[in-house]
Order: sequence, then structure tokens, then C-alpha cells
Amino acid sequence: MMIKSCGILHSNYYFKKINFISRYSTKNSSIPIIDLANSYDNGKNRKELAKQIDNICQDIVFFIIGHSIEENIQQDMMKISKEFFLQSLSIKREISGSKDYPYGYNGLNDENLSRGYDKSSSLFLLSDVKESFSIGPEHDGKIRWPRTPLAMPSIWLNYYKKCHNLSKHLYNLFALALNLDENWFNNKINEHRSALRSLYYPSFSVPLPENQYRSSVHTDYGSFTILKQDSIGGLQVQNRLDRKWIDVPFIENSFVINLGDLMSRWTNDHWTSTPHCVISPTSKIENDLYPTRQSIASFCQINPNEIVRCIPTCCSKDKPVKYPPINVWDLIMEKYLASTQKNN
Repeated sequence: MMIKSCGILHSNYYFKKINFISRYSTKNSSIPIIDLANSYDNGKNRKELAKQIDNICQDIVFFIIGHSIEENIQQDMMKISKEFFLQSLSIKREISGSKDYPYGYNGLNDENLSRGYDKSSSLFLLSDVKESFSIGPEHDGKIRWPRTPLAMPSIWLNYYKKCHNLSKHLYNLFALALNLDENWFNNKINEHRSALRSLYYPSFSVPLPENQYRSSVHTDYGSFTILKQDSIGGLQVQNRLDRKWIDVPFIENSFVINLGDLMSRWTNDHWTSTPHCVISPTSKIENDLYPTRQSIASFCQINPNEIVRCIPTCCSKDKPVKYPPINVWDLIMEKYLASTQKNN
């Protein structure tokens, strides 16, 4: 299944299949695929799609969307990010993350995402074989940019803005799916602290050891993630029913959506964040190397001082509240510091 370009604005990209939802099947399960095009202007379609999303989020909690972000903007983002990662380590290391600035550059072996998810399994896992660079929102303080590439700030900020606009539409759909007013999330994201992260998985010549991943098993921290991935593959999600691992397919000009830990707490586990990882590719190509992989993750976070309590429609006498109120940024930083061990 492919996405077709046919016009401007949110009608730019849509799935050839007319139905709201279809499935990409694997031997173990399937990944839902939905098109957002008809949900922008048509309230009836928006409510119908929201019901489908509720069903998805009670099941695998990963789905693939057709969307409205222009293809050239995505390509520019991937290209400029690769230029950054191919620079010398000394330039990349100039902007490094810390507990006071949880963005910037993380190099090979700087992160083990399983530490923020399952501390027992992380004891025998080696650090992740990937690099990353992240930024936060402009309104939250000065963004620290690398010296080069020179075009990086303009391209990144444009992509950041596009993803934030898409996230607002998804928040509206999630609100409808949870039987809330469509605008229920609006005053919780007006000072958001969403992060944009580019990930680069370098090539290698021999298979990784069994206790090492390109990205170890974890759940994301915030509300949800908008992920662009390339065609190399390796992203896997765990089916919550049988715990089997499912390959998440590459579909041209699409995004992968998955929910984070914050949404689990908000919905009282009506929806739960799903474990996922990035494994090595299964075959070698070009010069006897396992290929590089790239992805761009937009981590959709809410206002940092928001106290997250169970959403009213997600609890009842028969389903009492499971989680105490928590400051959202405390939750995110706890996970970040555990995975990076950057305590200074």
C-alpha cells in the first residue's frame, strides 16, 4: 500500500484505499493503517475515525497514518540530519544533553533505553548502537544548535512546526476517542515541551551480540510519538496479547504513531504504551555491511507543569484510578536520566 500525492494542504497525501482503516499483516498480527485526510473538515468522519482509533489503542497501540506534511520537507529533514551525523565527533559533541538540557547530541553507547523501562533486563544489555540529536520548543528557551550544517535550524524548525500542527489534530481525535470534548487537550499543550529527535544507526560489518540492540526495548515517555522511518527496517512492536514481536513496515510517505507512558496514566490503562525496539537488519547489502538506518521522532509532550490525573471518562466504580497524580516533567525526566545516566 502506498500514499498518493494529489493536491495541496491536508489533501496532499492519502491512501489509495477508500476505507478509514486497513491492516498490514504479519505472521503474528497486523499493524493498523489509517488515513487522516477525511478527518479534517468532516465532523462525522472524524468521529468515526476516533472510534477506530479507540479500538486500535486498546489493542496494539501502534498504527500508521497518511498525513499532510509535504514530502520534500520530510526529505530535507532526513538529508540535513544525515549531514550532521556524518561530521566529526568533536563537532557533534559540542552540544550534549544533561539533566538541565535534555536535548542535544547522544553518541554511540551513550544511551540504553531499557534502563528507563525494565531495570532488570538492562543489567545484561549493552548500550544502544545509535546516535541522536534533539531539540525542544523555541518558547522554552534558546535552542542550542551545532555549528554545521548551516541550514539545520531552518529545516528542523519547519519540520518541528509541521509535526506540532499534526499533533494537535491527533490530540483532537484522541479526545473524541475517549468521549471527551474535542478540544479537551488544548489547554494542556499550549506551552508544550515536545521534543524533536533525529536518530542515526550506523552501518556495521558483523552481527551485533545477542545482548545488544540498535535501540533496546522500551516504551516512549510522553503522550505519543510521530515517527518517520526509512526503508531499512528493524522496528518491532510487542503484541500485548501474546507478547510476540511484530515488524512495523515501511510505507512510503507515512508516519508511525505510538502512545507513551503518559497516555497510559491519563487513560488509567484503557490505552497502554507498547514496548518496542529496533533490531539489526536481517541481511547485508552494499560492500558487505549491515546498512545504516535513519528515523525522525517527534515526541509529543504536554505543558511541563501539568499535573496528570486520570481522565474522567477512564475511571468508574468498577474501574478505580490506578495511578496517583504526577507532574508530567518529573515523569519524563525520571525516564530520560535513567536511560542516559546524565545526572549532572
